[in-house]
Amino acid sequence: MRRIARTDRSRSMAGGIGQERADAAEVVRADQQARASITVAGNALDAGDCRELLCMLGLDEPPRAVRVHV
Repeated sequence: MRRIARTDRSRSMAGGIGQERADAAEVVRADQQARASITVAGNALDAGDCRELLCMLGLDEPPRAVRVHV
């Protein structure tokens, strides 16, 4: 039986792919939250209503910076 040894390089590549997927998911999440916030702001009656609706939706926290690998 032949054994295939994994090298450090193969582990880092696999981890890199997982990290790329996580980063892509974070970009999508941040985009969805930004769009939802804009929609809420556009339909709110006033600033207080907007703040209350954003809080109800859990969108009252400022967006986090998203790192994108190019």
